[in-house]
Amino acid sequence: MSVAEVWEIVDFWASLPWPVSRVDAQQRAVEQLGWVVEVEDGLGFLVNPRFRPPEVSMSGIDSVASVRFRITDAVAKETAASRAFLGDLFTLVVREGTARLGRASIRRDRGQTDATWEMGAAQVTITLSSRAVAVRFRTPAGR
Repeated sequence: MSVAEVWEIVDFWASLPWPVSRVDAQQRAVEQLGWVVEVEDGLGFLVNPRFRPPEVSMSGIDSVASVRFRITDAVAKETAASRAFLGDLFTLVVREGTARLGRASIRRDRGQTDATWEMGAAQVTITLSSRAVAVRFRTPAGR
């Protein structure tokens, strides 16, 4: 996924009229992002079919509190090449976030690095781990 696409998705989530129900958020992601809702045991789960595994996690009961999605496939076996790829993508996404939102709050803990920005009443965090790069968008309801 390109850096521009990552921030287009963040902008999509930021533009929603929060609070938004899980069903409404899922439907909007299907319509605007091309993501898919898969039903398991009668519950709809949002997935991004571009990545393996494709799951997107949403928290919240009455309205969505946060949305977490990967911007890379999950790495099955860590190598020097996978570390370099993930680190480079993380750096580029953080660089663009800094240009858009100012300096990030950086946190390193247990082999993972988080870069977090405040977006008005919302918050976005880019996470680098040894297996993937992911984004967590915390809605105003999740703050």
